[in-house]
Formats: sequence, C-alpha cells, structure tokens
Amino acid sequence: MQAGRLRHRVTLEHYQKGPRTDSGAEPTEWVAGATVWANVAPLQGRLLLSAQEAQSSTTARIRLRWRSDVAEATGKTLRFRLGDRVYRIDGRPIDVDGRQRELEVMCHEWV
Repeated sequence: MQAGRLRHRVTLEHYQKGPRTDSGAEPTEWVAGATVWANVAPLQGRLLLSAQEAQSSTTARIRLRWRSDVAEATGKTLRFRLGDRVYRIDGRPIDVDGRQRELEVMCHEWV
C-alpha cells in the first residue's frame, strides 16, 4: 500500500452499551476510537452498479492499513466517520492480498 493514497483522516467509532438505568433500559451509543489514515472513494459508474447487485446501498470503498479490530468488525459493531459523513460497513472487510497489510471495506453512507 502506498502511503500517499491514504489521504483521509477517518475516525473509527465502536458501538457500546452503557450501564442499565433505574428503569432497566440499556442505553447505547457510538464511541469514538482511533483516528487512522485511509482512502475513501465513492463508487461510480460500473463499480457502483456491480456493488449494488450484492449490496443495494453500497456507496463507498474505504481502504486502510490492516487493523485486527477492523478486520473482525461488522456494521453493527463499527462505523467510520469522515468529517460530517458517517459510513456503515456492508459485509465483512476484505484482506486485499491475504498478507494482513491492507483492508478494503465496502460501506454505505448514513444520512
């Protein structure tokens, strides 16, 4: 992976349950974690059409250096924040070359 392609600062946000309240409810929230360098590329043209066949809402591809917490994540446990934009993971992250150096994550933007 070329470091120059990683030009976006993305914050990893983890889903976390809070302590039970007096009424018995479990509040949940997204907690900011590490901020990492990544490449966020919106899918265009043919890539978007082929991605929508499998995942109807896939709108972006995020590439970043290998991280075990991201490699094991799902859209229910982790999301990405880039400024005001929030991206939820579609499916499982892909180990690009099988050598645990780079991850490719297909995402859709939450509105």
